[in-house]
Amino acid sequence: MRDVTKMMYMELRQEWNRILDEARPRVAPRCRACRECDSARPKCGFVSSERGKSGVRNYEKLQEIHLACDTIYDGGDGDEIDTSAGFFGTEMSAPVFNAPIAWVSNAFPDSHFKRPGAERVDGRATDSDDYAYTKALIEGCAAVGSIGWIADSKHHPLVHFYEDGLRSIKEHGGRGVPTIKLWNDDTMTVKIRQADEAGAVAIATDIDCVGLGDMSINAKYDTLPGLVSPKSARQLREVFSVTEKPYILKGIMTPKGAVKACEAGASGIVISNHAGNSLDQSLATIEVLEDIRRAVGDEIRIYIDGGFRHGEDVFKALALGADGVLIGRPVMVAAEGADAYGVSVCLQKVIWELKNAMRMTGCRSLQDITRDKVYTAKRILNGGFLCLVI
Repeated sequence: MRDVTKMMYMELRQEWNRILDEARPRVAPRCRACRECDSARPKCGFVSSERGKSGVRNYEKLQEIHLACDTIYDGGDGDEIDTSAGFFGTEMSAPVFNAPIAWVSNAFPDSHFKRPGAERVDGRATDSDDYAYTKALIEGCAAVGSIGWIADSKHHPLVHFYEDGLRSIKEHGGRGVPTIKLWNDDTMTVKIRQADEAGAVAIATDIDCVGLGDMSINAKYDTLPGLVSPKSARQLREVFSVTEKPYILKGIMTPKGAVKACEAGASGIVISNHAGNSLDQSLATIEVLEDIRRAVGDEIRIYIDGGFRHGEDVFKALALGADGVLIGRPVMVAAEGADAYGVSVCLQKVIWELKNAMRMTGCRSLQDITRDKVYTAKRILNGGFLCLVI
């Protein structure tokens, strides 16, 4: 397998297109493996909310932010552009991660991540090989200096999504972030301790899982066990008191929610609307980023996901106050197309794009990516004419 960190950008783009071609029959019909995913219906069936508007809004609002080009500065041959970042004591080549998604063959029935000889039971994707899938994520992320996130899901006696992910993390020296659902306290405690034993860098919980279709208000009627419920800041602090690892709350969408995360003792948050799956008609994640940063200052690390597809998108988030970006669906498709190699190609392409955006805006390090490096556009109707206010 080639070292993608030494590939030219145009080579990466060619490889990316080839990987998408390989993935397309494996992710159909739910996903078309588009060159650029915008979550739009009817071509995209990945977002499970009925209208799917929030997922589209995530992407569209990112396109309304523009970069300030400025190449008059003391530069060099490109080696001076430094995207390195720290993540709770672990160094990364750039603050770009995969977003956690589990039960891969439930998402893609024709996925190649299937356990040999296993069959579906009662219509459930019990043949899903989430160990092979999470192994591809963790290895692919590590190959480009990133850290992989793994997910949790409903309990089924024939599949072990969370445990499979932890196995991958442990095999790679703890270079991963397990993400736990909001189960009852006893179940969460067990899973937190399992993450500790795997040596995970940090532990996360996606607090907005309480709105997902199979975990929402009618989940008690599901044949699969596993009920989730919202928890207060006090309850979250108590359940995570069993670990000394930094923990991250994923699913924050308001300044008040971010303040509560600080009260809960969280070390970080992920601004996320679960790709629009948990609550339709919500704001885009990028729309709430600046207000959340103002509310908590530097008290907590802020990560974000939702519609991010390119390195320029990552640059926008960093300029508006984020510490890093998680990318979901494209990385999942990349794994389907070429396993760990596909993941590394996808992420390295984004890293090169981030570096080029920095080069073209006069930023030699991440600290140089400040608010004045981007323009945010607001469209207003003035006297019958559409005006653009910067």
